[in-house]
Amino acid sequence: MLNKTKDISFYYFLACTSFVLGLFMQDFFKVPLTGGVIILGLSWIFTFAYQEKFQTLLKQPVAIAFIFLYFLHLLSMIYTENHAEGWNDLRLKITLFLLPLFMMSTRCILREQRIFLLKFFAVLMMLMAAVDLALSISEYLVSGNSDLFYYAHLAHILASKPHYVAWYYSFAIFIALYQILTGKKWRYLWLFGFVLLLISLVLLSSRAYIMAFIIVFSISVVKWAKTNVISRSGWVKILFASSMFIGALFLIPKTNSRINDGIVELQKLLGSDTHKQTNTRVYLWKYGARLIAEKPLLGYGVGDAKSELNRALKDCDAEFWNGERNVPIYEKNHNFHNQYLQTWAEVGVLGFLLLIFLMIRPFFLKDQHPLFLIFLGLTIIGFITESMLERQAGVVFIAFMYPLLSGLKKKTESP
Repeated sequence: MLNKTKDISFYYFLACTSFVLGLFMQDFFKVPLTGGVIILGLSWIFTFAYQEKFQTLLKQPVAIAFIFLYFLHLLSMIYTENHAEGWNDLRLKITLFLLPLFMMSTRCILREQRIFLLKFFAVLMMLMAAVDLALSISEYLVSGNSDLFYYAHLAHILASKPHYVAWYYSFAIFIALYQILTGKKWRYLWLFGFVLLLISLVLLSSRAYIMAFIIVFSISVVKWAKTNVISRSGWVKILFASSMFIGALFLIPKTNSRINDGIVELQKLLGSDTHKQTNTRVYLWKYGARLIAEKPLLGYGVGDAKSELNRALKDCDAEFWNGERNVPIYEKNHNFHNQYLQTWAEVGVLGFLLLIFLMIRPFFLKDQHPLFLIFLGLTIIGFITESMLERQAGVVFIAFMYPLLSGLKKKTESP
């Protein structure tokens, strides 16, 4: 068949390699990302066999869900009022339509190529972590400011995106761990990269992805133990590494402070009468849920959801420190800081259900690769505290990784 020839597979692989490189370079050089999409699109168009492609696409409900979700955003332009904001959002999310269409309607990307792309991504994340740490060390030697090693200050290559970098790193950690456990080559180098990424994840102090990593890692260990015999020394190593990780979270002052703030936020969300205010999320979720209850079926459209939230927040008297003074919560242009609420507010309950379907459907299918389920586990938790699809770094990551991983089925032998 046409879409199984080596020449076509090469072009798809070239496009995907360019795209993975683009994930690393997205903030300062757009060509690899854009070029990857263009090469994928041209390869898809000029291989023809459209009937075969659409038949393949129709057999994959998750691909249809991605495409339909994007069209819901497009249809919401009918009833949204801020069309300029709406079109900007549609341009931002276009890869949620294009990449599932191009990648899930053919079988051109071979298993070995998918494994290589995951390894390439993990290596690039190790390089990013090394460069970020080196730049922070360089700046520290000049200023003596230890804050340069924490949170947003640590993210240099993807500047001011600590949550997205933590998402990337946490998945790359599991890719490295998978290579350590199943691979036959370069195990010590993978182990070094694993430790480097783990240190960077702790220093980034993204509470959502630290929590996501702990939960997904714990579940993964239990599942691994059910199908593999783990020696006593193996358990000792796992417990020792886990203790070191948890200890670092509480011994590093800045990270410990953010975790304590997270505990306060959780207490406030659960109704505790605490007067300490550490974050806006509790109010954003409260007022966001009220807005959704007013228009649950269609939402407010991609152009109006955020502006409606900030209009509603004018009734909130909460104030937060902006680094210089306390300011009312509505003075900053907030999103919902929860992707599930964000999607529901933008395109209604059907969009929310499609997003939930995309997140949980693979868990009910056989032969799904463990890295795919790990990626989804990290994403599900990360979506709870951030509207991760409101920036390019989130959109392109899930638009590419989801189709790539969905085609990587479980296999007993090592890659």
